[in-house]
Amino acid sequence: MYDIEGCYPYTRGGVSTWAHQFISSSPDTEFVLWTILANHDMEGKYVYDIPGNVVEIREVFLEDAYLGGKKFFHKWKKKDYGDLIHLLGRMLDEKEDQWEEIISRVHNSGYGVYEIASSQDFLDYAMEFAADRDIRMALSDTFYGLRSILIPILHLLSQEIPAADIYHATAAGYGGILVSLAGVITGHPTIITEHGIYPREREEELMQAEWIPDSLRDVWIQFFYNLSRCAYDTCSRVTSLFRGAQARQIMIGCDKDKTVVVPNGIQLDRFTGIPARKPDGIINIGAFVRFAPIKDLKTLIRAYYALSLRVPNTHLYIMGGTDEPEYETECREIIKQLGLDSVSIEGHVNTIEYLERMDFTMLTSISEGQPLAVLESLAAGRPCVTTNVGCCKELLEEAGDEFGTAGIVKNPMDAEGLADAMEVLCLDRDKCVTYGRNGMARVFKYYTHELMMSRYFDIYKEVL
Repeated sequence: MYDIEGCYPYTRGGVSTWAHQFISSSPDTEFVLWTILANHDMEGKYVYDIPGNVVEIREVFLEDAYLGGKKFFHKWKKKDYGDLIHLLGRMLDEKEDQWEEIISRVHNSGYGVYEIASSQDFLDYAMEFAADRDIRMALSDTFYGLRSILIPILHLLSQEIPAADIYHATAAGYGGILVSLAGVITGHPTIITEHGIYPREREEELMQAEWIPDSLRDVWIQFFYNLSRCAYDTCSRVTSLFRGAQARQIMIGCDKDKTVVVPNGIQLDRFTGIPARKPDGIINIGAFVRFAPIKDLKTLIRAYYALSLRVPNTHLYIMGGTDEPEYETECREIIKQLGLDSVSIEGHVNTIEYLERMDFTMLTSISEGQPLAVLESLAAGRPCVTTNVGCCKELLEEAGDEFGTAGIVKNPMDAEGLADAMEVLCLDRDKCVTYGRNGMARVFKYYTHELMMSRYFDIYKEVL
């Protein structure tokens, strides 16, 4: 059974692609998708053709926690909620480690989520919390801030658990809570696969978020670290994509003996027929990326503007959907203000078809794991310019194998440095071609879909 937080099968992107290929290439295994969505707007709106071995899709909507309990499985009970609220509040304690106790007691309480969120006991807890932590803000802001943190967790822990032999989540956040719940209550094995380090990515976003009061920013950050610790402590195995990510999991608190490195893999037969691009006077640069702040497309646009002033006859293609329409609008406005007629926003595209047109690709994220977009670009013989996030430097510059450099890595948010790197690949075609060949050889040896799948099914057999 797969637990997926807010991506597959509703949106396209690296993790969604990974999940779809994983399920599609396992025809002898049945899957239940246990998905978490913010609200009912996306209910049943799948952007993928659901594979035949998906036997159920069970959707959980966080907004239901505030709708008066109409869709809850438990019965209303008028009792003193204080003990339960304080138990749940331990999710915010930096030193908490009794996750199984919290999960089992909350799940078996039978209390109504909306009633707890609106109770005098919750208000009392908010006043106590503010006093203990010397939070200097309006009590109403503290009350509603704590509600927004804790009530979704209470709602998730109240869910009925689908039957499965193994529970496998694609993140250690809210999805990790559902898998932890399943493991604690059923006793069946559970696996967390992290494509990025969940709390680190949330911390990056929270540090920039304007909607969080400064007095609660550290509380939110600690909460997301605790979600990961809960998942790590209660799960059978925790996988990462590369050694650096594994080290961060251990640093956050994961037992080293639970951790396993399983690199991403791609289906090579999709890329083997892509020909080398013949020079035609235009240098095409591609970014296969969705519009989201963590992808930092604003820096990409500014870097390309700097390049366009130095190197004529270039064209930038941005290819992917959007997580945040407002962010896409801001990016479009920057393109318009800079007068960049040579930037095309293509939306969702056929990756293979567009890779044929590219000379090299870009990734300017401020956080990544092991991006499929980079692996796919290298498999097509196209070198990459990336920021130094996740394992990009390991893939492109410091692999430690016989294949050599496959691209250029710069610091995040360094528009000038990224422009310099693009200029190198634009002006030195021989280097661009050589880097592409090096990357292709590396992917073909170490990052195949077949190798990845065999590693995961070895883990399945082991935990069973």
